Amino acid sequence: MGFMISDKDKNVVLFMYQPEARESNGGHRLIKKTDFHLGQHVNTFFKIRCKPSPISDAPGARSRFLTWYASLDGALGFFLPLPEKNYRRLLMLQNVMVTHTSHTGGLNPRAFRTYKGKGYYAGNPSRGIIDGSLVWKFLQLSLGERLEICKKIGSKHNDILDELYDIEALSSHF
Repeated sequence: MGFMISDKDKNVVLFMYQPEARESNGGHRLIKKTDFHLGQHVNTFFKIRCKPSPISDAPGARSRFLTWYASLDGALGFFLPLPEKNYRRLLMLQNVMVTHTSHTGGLNPRAFRTYKGKGYYAGNPSRGIIDGSLVWKFLQLSLGERLEICKKIGSKHNDILDELYDIEALSSHF
């Protein structure tokens, strides 16, 4: 079971209830799994069942849920839990895209998405969320650049396209 919260500093933090973990003190403490600077004040979170995807035949694919958020500036976005294999591949893609692509206004996306707080923050920032806006820029690159990035991460071009298509199919509610 997880709890997703947002704070006044425009961060989103995911806590998990794991009573078997040693650091949870027998289930009396929630464990911080990830944090992410969203850059928007989140007004609400809501959970919606994912749409079935033609690619995803994995067991449990029909019982997956998206966590949508609505921000105070009118934006909608979502968080989608990924299988470990897909997460690792997209994380490698994200890391290469940070160094390979030019950044908007010269701003580093990795530095922007790091947790920001105005007071004491107990714990190190933990990364566990893929920056979708950065990963989707992969589709805007030329075919040569895409193949070069795929070679750097040791993946096939079609595998990355299939994963991005699968995410699009699971989240196409509007």
